[in-house]
Amino acid sequence: MRPRRLRIALLAGLALLLAACGGAPVVDNPGVRQQIIQTALGQLGRPYVYGGRDPSGFDCSGLVQYAYGEAGVLAPRDTASQRDAGRRIAFDDAQPGDLLFYRFENSGGLHVGLYLGDGRMIHAPASGRQVSLVSVETPVWKRRYLETIRLLR
Repeated sequence: MRPRRLRIALLAGLALLLAACGGAPVVDNPGVRQQIIQTALGQLGRPYVYGGRDPSGFDCSGLVQYAYGEAGVLAPRDTASQRDAGRRIAFDDAQPGDLLFYRFENSGGLHVGLYLGDGRMIHAPASGRQVSLVSVETPVWKRRYLETIRLLR
C-alpha cells in the first residue's frame, strides 16, 4: 500500500475506534432512570471523600458518575464536564436521575446532585459529611440553584 493510502486508512481506522470508544448515548427510559436512582440511594450514608468515586467514599460528581455507570451510562468525572455533557432543561421538567447544579460562592465551585423527584435530591455534600437526601425547596438550595441538566438522550 502506498504511504498516502496507508495514512488515510490508519486515520479512518483511528476515527472509527474513537467513535466506538465514545459509545452511543443511552436512550432515556424509566428503567435506566430507576437503576440510576436505586444505585444512588444504595450509597446513602457513605462518606464524602474528595475525588471519591466508589462506595468507599464519594464526592458529588463521583456519586453521579458511579450511579450512571452502574446503569451502563458513561458520565464524565467532574462537575463542569457533567454540566457540559448534557442539555439544559427547566427544573419543572426534571425527572428522577436528572442533574441539579448549584454554585457555592465561598468555594468557587459547582456542586451536583441527582434529582429524585418530589423536590428531593441525593448528593455527596462536603468533607466530614455523608451521602444524603435533601429537599431542594429549602432556602439554602433555592438560593444557590444554577440549572438542571439531562444527560440521557
